[in-house]
Amino acid sequence: MINEIRKIPVFVIRDFQLLLSYKLAFFSSMISSVFTIFYFVLFGSMFSAIAVPLIVPEGGGYISYILVGSIGWSFMWTIMNITASSLSTEMMLGTLESILSTPTKVFTIMVSYTIFGAFFGLATIGVLLLIGYFVFGVSVFASASIFTLIIFVLSSLMMMGFGLIFGGLTIWLKNIGETVPLLQNIVMFFCGVYFPISVLPGFMQPLSKALPFYYSIQGLRKSLIATTPTSELMHYTILLLEFAVAFILFGIVVLKLGLNKAKTEGSLSYY
Repeated sequence: MINEIRKIPVFVIRDFQLLLSYKLAFFSSMISSVFTIFYFVLFGSMFSAIAVPLIVPEGGGYISYILVGSIGWSFMWTIMNITASSLSTEMMLGTLESILSTPTKVFTIMVSYTIFGAFFGLATIGVLLLIGYFVFGVSVFASASIFTLIIFVLSSLMMMGFGLIFGGLTIWLKNIGETVPLLQNIVMFFCGVYFPISVLPGFMQPLSKALPFYYSIQGLRKSLIATTPTSELMHYTILLLEFAVAFILFGIVVLKLGLNKAKTEGSLSYY
């Protein structure tokens, strides 16, 4: 166990070295996030007089609403994307089989990817916070509480579970196509990232509350409102804890099934 923990920083440092060796890809990703923020803020400003009453329960500020949604969304899906895509990268490079031929456990690799994704997500959050403060004069974390941190941590663990699931599917199927981007677009629409779910048709709103990502975004918003009751924040915390445990356990099962299939077929060394 101790040996596995010692390996995690090694993988994280390796991933940072790989990231910094592709500086254009790194900065283009950051710039993409910046332009997304400007797009929604400037587009939404045309309708701010209409939109503000709908987001009063979420704090009332349109720019703050967009920033919080973007921060929560970027952080969660950065972790999931990196966790899921890193396995396919290892397979394409031919390194996955070599790593698994050592005593290193695959779960250690996935934890390393999650930590690296969290660091990358924090970098994105830093950029968004700077833009919010210096460009729009908004400080969204001014009223952050311990629940804000807890929700970030539990959301990270939940997204690690999804990363395990899609990582296992990648090993099993080799190519899952546009499944992850499709899921992102669907979830973004239903989970109140850029607009409250109250604008959705009535029959769609229950679907939003059936998705675990909704509680990450909504819990983050509520944790930044000083008047939110502790009981309500505990409700989001407990739900996210349950989701995190459930999806990690399910992800481990899917990953093991994928690995067993690939080992049986001898397909770990190619993508």
